[in-house]
Amino acid sequence: MKKNIIGAFVILLVAVALFLMMEDITNSKNPDTQLQQVEVYDANNQPDLATTDQEED
Repeated sequence: MKKNIIGAFVILLVAVALFLMMEDITNSKNPDTQLQQVEVYDANNQPDLATTDQEED
C-alpha cells in the first residue's frame, strides 16, 4: 500500500513537471526581447578598450 502511494506521488510530480514544461515551451514567444547593436572595427582602427579615471602624466 505504501509503495502504491509513493508511486502515485512520483507520477503526479512527473505529470506536473511535464505540464509546466509544455506551458513554458508554448509561451516562449517573448515580445520584449531587446536587440543589441554590435560595433565592428577594422583591425588597425580599434578604439581604446580600457579607460581609467586618472590622467596620465
